Amino acid sequence: MTLHADLTRALGVAEWQLPDSGFTPELHMLKETLLSLGNGYIGSRGSFDEATPADITHCEGTYLNGVYSSEPITYGESAYGFARNNHKMLQVANGKVLQLSVDDEAVTITGATEHQRQLDLKTGVLHRQWQWQSRQGKQLQLQSRRFISQANPHLLAIELSVTALNFSGDIQLDSLLDAGYPGFQKKDDPRVGVMSIADSLSLRQQHCDAKQATMLHQAHGSESRVAAAMSHQLPANAKWLANHCTEHCISQQFQLSLTKGEPLVLHKLVVYCHNNEQADDSQLQQHINMLLQQVCAQSFASQLTAHQQYWAGFWQQADVKIGGDSALQQGIRFNLFSLAQAAGRNGVSNIAAKGLSGPGYDGHYFWDTEIYVVPVLSLTQPDTARQLLTHRFSQLNAARQRARQMSHPRGALYPWRTIGGEECSAYFPAGTAQYHINAAIAYAIRSYYLATADSHFIREMGAEMLLETNRLWLDLGFFNPRQQQRFEIHQVTGPDEYTAIVNNNFYTNAMVQLQLEFSLLIFADYPELAAKFEVSNSELQSWQRAADNMYLPYDHELAIQAQDDSFLNKKPWDFATTPADKYPLLLHFHPLVIYRHQVLKQADTVLANVLLDNRISPAQKTRDLAYYEPLTTHDSSLSGCIHSIAFAEAGNTEQAHAFFGNSARMDLDNYHGNTGVGVHIACMAGSWLSLVMGFAGLRVRKDGLYFQPRLPQALPELEFRLCYQNRILQVSLSADQASYQLISGKPLTLYHANQAVSLDVGAPVKCSAGV
Repeated sequence: MTLHADLTRALGVAEWQLPDSGFTPELHMLKETLLSLGNGYIGSRGSFDEATPADITHCEGTYLNGVYSSEPITYGESAYGFARNNHKMLQVANGKVLQLSVDDEAVTITGATEHQRQLDLKTGVLHRQWQWQSRQGKQLQLQSRRFISQANPHLLAIELSVTALNFSGDIQLDSLLDAGYPGFQKKDDPRVGVMSIADSLSLRQQHCDAKQATMLHQAHGSESRVAAAMSHQLPANAKWLANHCTEHCISQQFQLSLTKGEPLVLHKLVVYCHNNEQADDSQLQQHINMLLQQVCAQSFASQLTAHQQYWAGFWQQADVKIGGDSALQQGIRFNLFSLAQAAGRNGVSNIAAKGLSGPGYDGHYFWDTEIYVVPVLSLTQPDTARQLLTHRFSQLNAARQRARQMSHPRGALYPWRTIGGEECSAYFPAGTAQYHINAAIAYAIRSYYLATADSHFIREMGAEMLLETNRLWLDLGFFNPRQQQRFEIHQVTGPDEYTAIVNNNFYTNAMVQLQLEFSLLIFADYPELAAKFEVSNSELQSWQRAADNMYLPYDHELAIQAQDDSFLNKKPWDFATTPADKYPLLLHFHPLVIYRHQVLKQADTVLANVLLDNRISPAQKTRDLAYYEPLTTHDSSLSGCIHSIAFAEAGNTEQAHAFFGNSARMDLDNYHGNTGVGVHIACMAGSWLSLVMGFAGLRVRKDGLYFQPRLPQALPELEFRLCYQNRILQVSLSADQASYQLISGKPLTLYHANQAVSLDVGAPVKCSAGV
């Protein structure tokens, strides 16, 4: 069906920037998301340095990835095996606050006469320039630069320049470490989440003097303790006045002496950390003090340079250049920028559905990581992809425990949504029932391995995750004696959350088949693994038997792959009489109403067809797409990018481009109306997949890279780089030509339109773009 979306363009269009010209109160919360900064550990929303006026809707937030509070889930009616606790990404003290006052009048946005901000995607710096006038007519020119360091995972830094335009005199600066900022909630929307720092943290210690301030907090319901500290690099004429400490906030007050027309520049340095299992409060205090001393010993400029060097290296490898549309160019760069800001890089954190940009979904990790993000990072930032998979491996024991709770005597069942490894989904029909999370993790392992040939990862982590999730599948499924011993999987939910608790979801069964066959190849290629993990020949044979006899439902009358055993027997949804304001359906109809109909939230069988590559014929994919897409609401932001790839593969590049545009600017244009609580990370990754899998036609197979370029007229040029098995490959496409250049690494043979192309480092090889 046609995408039902209203465009809200809060920021200007520029290929390397997000420009914010002027102050628009009604869009402020959306801009806070879009101008967020992060480094995979710290994330902080793009709020102002000074207090936001009380009459403006906004959502403050500074977050630590992988650190969480936990609270019991309250059920009106409970049952055995229900998720017991909900994890919430931890909000921590906001160290951004720099509140100026002139003659006891606070400098806030309401007194601004000019106001501009720019988020520089190339360098990861948020710039701000504005002028302010007091009620008595005193005027200030203010400029600031803010970054969260990519070189130091603990650092948030701000530079503030203040110039008195028409007076000389003293002003006051209040610099805060604020652990009492208000929470945000929207109880009628399950996507938003409910976060409150007051409900998450309890103060354990605080300290402040003329030079620094620190706060230590205990996270509710977990073992996590967090520390935040701030200090300043001030001009010589600055004078410390006082400290004000409460349970929720530390304020350091300084007097600044201004001379008309002369800029006064100061820097604020804020560091964050959390405890490991062994650290006590004293050790945590020592650690945060050491981190603060280290950053204070360096200049703002040197730390900014180190931060910018990371981004220079990132863009050299990850940048995508497209022709014909500056808005889409901005969109794909913003999306890649956001992925880099959000992805955990330490092996003990992951990437949340909203990244580190807002409270949506309580900061939970989903299958989004494995189906959308890891395939992108495996080919652009493979070290980060490995760390995300390492995080999943670190929670394998918790997945084993969850399998036992769900009455599986062997194997591991990963949680549908989590932070610490425990299942946090309170609605099991669209949570725990989505067993395909296991297949998603296996798919990510496969994607990473095909892109990197990382045998060490397979031996140390990947094979064990495959083994344990395989064992779960063999216990969950069964060989049906009434159906010629075909292998069936019952009472599960597939990716389409508008259909729940079904038998033989095509996507689930097909992805399990792919997983089992890949696992067999891995255990054949690494025969020592069977002995290491005590895998018998009979167990390997059971995987082969299940794969060979996997039931994939098919409707011969319609000549399509059936989404499950019952979907095609349901009444089609009446789209013609459903008004636009009733979307998304999940906010306007009881789940049972939706479950009774043929209607999809997002790609399901179509997603399987995209991921299964040449296991499904092109003709079959085209028939499936023609049947299922008109029934799809695209209420999930994960849907458009997959349909873009599917339409490109079917040869309909115009429709593919429309879906790509929706994905590329999902958040910049707030198409789903909820970007104010965080970006859509999987959709962002999906926009890269739309370009590379869709228009470049890339498929990564066991025997190499295959390209089938098919650019739409509206996108006349496309250029990107890939990391492939310790090589760097540059791909440049135009309407009539494809160019492949090996930048570094061993010689490579790839396939263009199924024809072998041999590359050595050096000059590009050019091919006709015709497929």
